[in-house]
Amino acid sequence: MSRPLRVLLVEDNPDDQELVERELRRGDFEVYSHRVQSAEELRAALAPGAWDIILSDYCLPGFDAPSALGIVRDSGLDIPFIVVSGSVGEFEGVEVMKAGARDYFPKTLLTRLPAAVAREVEQARLRHERARAERDRDLLARAGEVLAGSLDLQETLEHVARLPVPELADWCAVYYSEDGRHLKVAALAHEDPEKVEQGFEMDRRYPLAPDAPTGPARVFRTGEPQLLTDVPPARLEALARSPEHLRGMLSLGLRSVMHVPLVGRMGSLGVVTLGTIGSRPRFHPRDMPVAQELVRRAALTLENARLYRESQEAIRLRDEFLAVAAHELRTPLTTLGLQLGTLVQRARRESSADLVERLEKGVRQVRRLGTLVEMLLDVSRLSTGELPLALEGVDLGELVGEVLERFEAESRAMGCALRLEVAPGLVGQWDRMRVEQVVSGLVSNALKFGARQPVEVRVTSEDGTARVVVEDRGIGIPEEQLERIFERFGRAVSSRSYGGLGLGLYLARRAAEAHGGRVWAEQRAGGGARFTLELPLRAVSQAVEESA
Repeated sequence: MSRPLRVLLVEDNPDDQELVERELRRGDFEVYSHRVQSAEELRAALAPGAWDIILSDYCLPGFDAPSALGIVRDSGLDIPFIVVSGSVGEFEGVEVMKAGARDYFPKTLLTRLPAAVAREVEQARLRHERARAERDRDLLARAGEVLAGSLDLQETLEHVARLPVPELADWCAVYYSEDGRHLKVAALAHEDPEKVEQGFEMDRRYPLAPDAPTGPARVFRTGEPQLLTDVPPARLEALARSPEHLRGMLSLGLRSVMHVPLVGRMGSLGVVTLGTIGSRPRFHPRDMPVAQELVRRAALTLENARLYRESQEAIRLRDEFLAVAAHELRTPLTTLGLQLGTLVQRARRESSADLVERLEKGVRQVRRLGTLVEMLLDVSRLSTGELPLALEGVDLGELVGEVLERFEAESRAMGCALRLEVAPGLVGQWDRMRVEQVVSGLVSNALKFGARQPVEVRVTSEDGTARVVVEDRGIGIPEEQLERIFERFGRAVSSRSYGGLGLGLYLARRAAEAHGGRVWAEQRAGGGARFTLELPLRAVSQAVEESA
């Protein structure tokens, strides 16, 4: 069976052309040849993928084989070059081989030509395959690195568009669908920024019709890739909506196109279109697998980016809901607390001790609900990066004493003795409510996990830093959990066993950091845990300047 062979002949004699073609046909080649006689004609004939081999006479009028070889070498094309000449001697043959020719033959030995051509064509094919495989491997490896670099949807779309340019294609357009029906160009890549702007402008003026019979719209509907090895003007005319639209498409200079569906785990996301222009070889069916693999990886990353965007939106809506709900809960809780306080005072005058105790429990539960509401408000503030401070002069020892007084009833109920040791005169510029919140959280945490054991609280200072240390003798904290418990909703134990929102320590750390301080936890020797709050002891003038 004859093998097709595309031959570019650098030859001035038509008879020699016929002689060479006859010998190649005897070697079972189906020959298509084109003859050139000058440097200009050779440059015009060279095109990627157009020729399997170049056969050149050594000497032509005003032109020769070394010059032709230089033109081929300068073009960057890997086309085997063989010298076939009646005037070539061994010296000339060796020299031209050193310059890059694959072989040379006197015209008296043309019987050896078919075997040499077959060998060189096969070796060129293998070289091209290795180069393509290396290109595909490098492209996919780079895709993995680039696509893993962002979860922003638009940034990821732009990465997808830039990845195949210029290694695989001259053009890349990523069509993305927000509603599952309409496609819009979300990202474009070309080495010329003006071409990119031109492409976006064409998409704005002539958006894709969802029912278009070919192109990205068809691929999006069917999920089947499409390869156009050639893009003739007639095809563009069929798609054009106006003469101006046709001129715009023709100006892109597309030679061949691949449309690859962008399909994720949950369905079709869009289409990636690759195009070649100019001197780049047209796309071949063997280019489709690497394009499909590249787009498959891109689809997974885009789906992750979209899910991340949707999750961020869900978090934003949740935080908005928490803020609104907390504000709405504040008013009835405040009213309920005032009413219960009034009833407690009346019960102390008129009723039994049992009723007073029940009402006081109700007051404590209302206060607890109020604390939870404030936590939710603080979480919503922190989600926007805000935790406002109202600085004032605060006696830290006095504040801690007041906090412990409020926990007396709870500590008695849990069988915990609260022990306080205070260094006098620790006055600093802090937000009283925030510091109370931190200390209350640490004491509440110690009572919860250290039931029936003493809880010790110390207030000290050292090197311009005030320190509140809360120690319990409870279940302790595993070493690997000492940092995690300060994360939002972080906890070291099951919520079913101990309850709580997992927000107290998170808010405590953020409040301390807002003051320029810190909070940390450590294991206590002999069992239990030790929590330490450090706050800078700043002068009034300094605190005012920093808060401003």
